[in-house]
Amino acid sequence: MGNRHRARHPDEGFTLVELSFVLLLIAILALLAIASFRGTSSRAAEATCLSNQRTLSTAMTVFRGDHDGDDAASFDDLKPYARDVDKTRYCPLDGTDLVMDTATDQVSCPNHPS
Repeated sequence: MGNRHRARHPDEGFTLVELSFVLLLIAILALLAIASFRGTSSRAAEATCLSNQRTLSTAMTVFRGDHDGDDAASFDDLKPYARDVDKTRYCPLDGTDLVMDTATDQVSCPNHPS
């Protein structure tokens, strides 16, 4: 009687079905990793934007205290009070200008309303 399940010889390679299955699994895992990374980077950019808003809002408050209640006319006035104002005045997600509200000493982003 013939043995149905004979052992594979070392010189035999993988079958086309086996290789296709492995490649399919790798492709699925890569797609999941890419989707996960995109969501993570978007949330990180949003968190950075919110942090920049808080930093610039605090700088506005300190500016007002140092200048007898006067408002900052622009982000350039805040340079002594916050690091990298030229960089933090823009949303890291798409470069949108942040908006100063001198009445409340708040800085907001049109893309990430808090």
